[in-house]
Amino acid sequence: MRIFLAYFLCQQFIFLTINVHARDTVRKSIMKKNPYRFISKSVFVFILLLLIMPLARILSPALVIDGSKLFVGYLPYGLAIAVIYLLGRAAVIPLFLSFYASYFFSYSGSMAAGLALTMLLPIVICAWLARNILGRRWRFNLGNNGIGIRMLLMNMLAPVLSRLLMVIWGMLFPIPENLSIYFSSAINMYTITSLQNMIISAVVFSILFYFPLRMVANPTWARKFYRTCHRNLLARENRLSAIMGFSLLSALLIIFCSPFHHQLIASYLIPLIFILFTWGVTRFTPSLMIILWALSCFLLMYFNQDVLSTSNIFAVTFMASTFIAFTVCLVFFSATYWKNQRTQQRVTALSLTDPVELRPNLRALEHHLKSHPAGTLCYISIGNLEFLGRHYGLTMRTWCRRTLTDTLKICLSQNEGVYLLAGDGILLFLNGERVPQRLETMQHDLQALELNWQNNVIDLTYAFAFGQFDAARDDLYRLIGQLSLLAKQFASSGGISQLDENGETLIHQASAQLHTLQTVRRAIAQRQIVLYAQPISEVHTHACYYEVLARLVTDEGMLQPETFVPLISAFNLSAAFDRLVTEETVAFIHRHRSTHQKTPRLAINLLPMTLTQTGIVDTIKAIFQRHDVPHESVIFEVTEEQALLNSQSAGIAIENLRHAGFRIAIDDFGTGFANYERVKRLNADIIKIDGIFIKNIENDRLDRLIVKSICDIAREKNLDVVAEYVETDAQSRLLAELGVNYQQGYLIGKPVPLETLAHAPS
Repeated sequence: MRIFLAYFLCQQFIFLTINVHARDTVRKSIMKKNPYRFISKSVFVFILLLLIMPLARILSPALVIDGSKLFVGYLPYGLAIAVIYLLGRAAVIPLFLSFYASYFFSYSGSMAAGLALTMLLPIVICAWLARNILGRRWRFNLGNNGIGIRMLLMNMLAPVLSRLLMVIWGMLFPIPENLSIYFSSAINMYTITSLQNMIISAVVFSILFYFPLRMVANPTWARKFYRTCHRNLLARENRLSAIMGFSLLSALLIIFCSPFHHQLIASYLIPLIFILFTWGVTRFTPSLMIILWALSCFLLMYFNQDVLSTSNIFAVTFMASTFIAFTVCLVFFSATYWKNQRTQQRVTALSLTDPVELRPNLRALEHHLKSHPAGTLCYISIGNLEFLGRHYGLTMRTWCRRTLTDTLKICLSQNEGVYLLAGDGILLFLNGERVPQRLETMQHDLQALELNWQNNVIDLTYAFAFGQFDAARDDLYRLIGQLSLLAKQFASSGGISQLDENGETLIHQASAQLHTLQTVRRAIAQRQIVLYAQPISEVHTHACYYEVLARLVTDEGMLQPETFVPLISAFNLSAAFDRLVTEETVAFIHRHRSTHQKTPRLAINLLPMTLTQTGIVDTIKAIFQRHDVPHESVIFEVTEEQALLNSQSAGIAIENLRHAGFRIAIDDFGTGFANYERVKRLNADIIKIDGIFIKNIENDRLDRLIVKSICDIAREKNLDVVAEYVETDAQSRLLAELGVNYQQGYLIGKPVPLETLAHAPS
């Protein structure tokens, strides 16, 4: 016991010495090609090894069997491998000299050189092979990088080669009597045991030297190792396991290494420690568990007479093989297990990150809510981003969302987060009080943020909607949907709204919109649609064509356009809705032509986003072909909005429809983006003047001037002009005088079911 205590006291002194000198020598790379540094480093390592090598020889576990001293674990061999791992080629000469000096006082010079060569030369050869196979960084990341190659070469092949060199040396040179058992060429159990002792030292005891030396040589790594172990052992899920596991290990080592012997305390109980360490590497830091295993092996071999019996060479051989096999399995199992754990962590991290924006996504929010189930959710709607993204591309949109996310992240406290949603939404999770005031600050910071993309100013608006969330009672997706609808209502003007600031008013409003959206989806899918027709009359001949107006039929009744059209546009249902209206209208024309000679010409509205859908023109033409209806039977009315500004696909779709024989009408002319410049560029057939210029045309001189100018431009372009919302005879006469060709409104006729049209003039 005193020898063991002396060993650790000397080791602590040596480690302190290394710590002072390592900053200038050991920690600096030998590859700097500085001869002075190489020499000083080698001298320092040689002095260090002169101090450690004798202690390693003294503390090497050994047995006396049949009058011969037999090492079962030769610590200097493991020390040599550990120093090679730490210092590489800089350790070769110091190791040879230290081996030689260690043996010189006990044996002749040639014998000392032979022992040094037989031990060190195979290690150097195997290290050279490992470097050529694994690359220049073969000594780094020992727990993962090329572990199989290193284990095979350094821990298995090197001891075998050393034992082979000993046999060859014994054949060529005289060997002292006390060393003959190690240099003998006879094949017996003693030969096997002498080989096993070198393998045990290479496999087990190299660990015992490597980690402590590395900690002292590199204090930064030592601090990192300590923090990792401390965090792992004191983690809430590991705390009890750590106390129980280390208490059980300490108890077993005390029992096995105590001088008290009993038939129940024998080598067949050692597997209890195997089980304990196998469980430990799955719960705690693997490096710590491997260090503890190496230390436990040393204590068991050095103090426990039941583990290595002096009376049975076969039991010694079997137990040594057990230690070797378990150590190899433990190292490989630890590396494989924690590699899988790291892979799983990386996969989890990737699943919590948006693959394009590389910022936390909705799944990350769900993961966060597991540990913080209550707080405030805030949805941020970014106005104009979708439109600008169409113009500048996905890269600009991605850059904007990243920039906004990083800006918001600065304003957050601990246990709060910012998450990207599909589309243009950003979600905040906040804790604490004064949420409205904090959101006002965030909105001010975003508005003050200057966004420039390719020397162009990106002008965005931000609307905030927030509400309380508790995972125990609230549905996350339902709440996000409600906040999204509420924020998008104020997307153009900005502002901050609270979901439940007026009791449950806004909650009910958002819930009603969600319910309406579901109803609209179901009605479109089940083709629950009713078509109406409103006449559009020519001023002089009173010839009519009809505008088709659609209504959705639900269980609660009939939905008017002002209710469902905004939802259809917002949730990308416009193409499906327009296809349904077109199919029903064309089917009516087909039925009407089979029973009448003349078919009324009908006008069908196309929502703005429909024209941006790929293949929409081919879809419409296929509908007409399927019902054998001529294209001249239908006029398509197009309402242009901001979403269609500079939209090449929409312009191409309109041109293709006109070339296919359909007439095109620009609806709601005079408002939004349906302006004179668009008329100049688009080849339309009809202009429909918006009703806001008609309702007060008798009393508003400016309205009359606008209508007259539209009529003059239409006359130059050979376009027909339709005035909407005509309700009085005075309006009708005045519009005719100004040059309007067609009129539509309650004065001309109210909408009637499409099926009631009979023999209507085309």
